[in-house]
Amino acid sequence: MSKKLIYLLLAISLGLNVGVITTTLVHHMTRIPPTHPTGPPGGKGRDPGPPRDPGQLVENHVRGITRHLDLDHEQQQAIRAVLERHAHQLVMFQGDVAETSRRLSETYATPAFDPKQFRQLTAEASTARAKVDSLSAVMLVAEAAVLTPEQRQKFAEVAPSIYSRPQRPPGKGRPPSR
Repeated sequence: MSKKLIYLLLAISLGLNVGVITTTLVHHMTRIPPTHPTGPPGGKGRDPGPPRDPGQLVENHVRGITRHLDLDHEQQQAIRAVLERHAHQLVMFQGDVAETSRRLSETYATPAFDPKQFRQLTAEASTARAKVDSLSAVMLVAEAAVLTPEQRQKFAEVAPSIYSRPQRPPGKGRPPSR
């Protein structure tokens, strides 16, 4: 794997990790007043939001990458096959990230802050994000085999702006992007 691709993957991973931590802490801290209980022990009573649909993830990615890179029909089918092979696992890993991030932000916001528990949850959140990053790298390598050198170059140029966008629009406790 070339150094440029490794640096691109690291930059995307770093951006996603910083975004997840910041968004989680800011979003949950604005929604959960620290003086109010967060539900049953373990926070299981809170709604983490709708689960992502693997099929929708596949279609959105194929549509987006086709728009940005002008994929032909064969490339679209090959990219779709890569995503279909990994989408369920990716959605599961992303769910783990959301759950550990939720628990992390709730722990941070509690009046009886426990540093040991917070460090443990931080490690769990990092492990969950590492699984997403690792699977994403596997998928990117498989996609790279389908793309032309020009398309990979174009992807390297547009990927940082695509992956640094907020996952949801501002509002409902989420601050606008800067």
